[in-house]
Amino acid sequence: MGVVAVLHTSESLQLDCKDKKHVTEKDVYNHLPSNEEHILGEESSQSTDHQKINTLRERGYMEYGCQHYRRRCRIRAPCCNEIFNCRHCHNEAKNNINIEQKHRHDIPRHQVKQVICSLCETEQEVQQNCIKCGVCMGKYFCGTCKLFDDDVSKKQYHCSGCGICRYEVSKGLFGQILPLILEGKI
Repeated sequence: MGVVAVLHTSESLQLDCKDKKHVTEKDVYNHLPSNEEHILGEESSQSTDHQKINTLRERGYMEYGCQHYRRRCRIRAPCCNEIFNCRHCHNEAKNNINIEQKHRHDIPRHQVKQVICSLCETEQEVQQNCIKCGVCMGKYFCGTCKLFDDDVSKKQYHCSGCGICRYEVSKGLFGQILPLILEGKI
């Protein structure tokens, strides 16, 4: 005997059936609340669900990170398989004068594939929201650069011209310099 869960607003309904393939639309609707109850509760239920989701996503906002970025995840460096708060933390640690010259290296930022949620410690592929606890790991997120940052006051943006994320402060200046770089004058 199979059990099918049907999600409707915030309630979970269960239908028993001998074969999951034989569940019909009528079976589902017979287990829903009456239309009158459904219409009255739908708006407040959706609002409450939305608030719960936002509360979950906002946990730990601006409480985690490092001196470079406020964010709710750490990265696994693909070059050395070690975990760091960000690429700058990696580069500072791995290019330290105390590190033997042949072992010094920078992280290839675009090759980062794994992040670790700072709240639940779940390692996962690069994405904005944690697959386990649902927290937003960075209000600003760039899947290309693998950049997460909760401090959106920097007004980050991805520059497709240079292939990296920049701050709005550098937008005007960089827009003036890029043509000179491309022409080989700088």
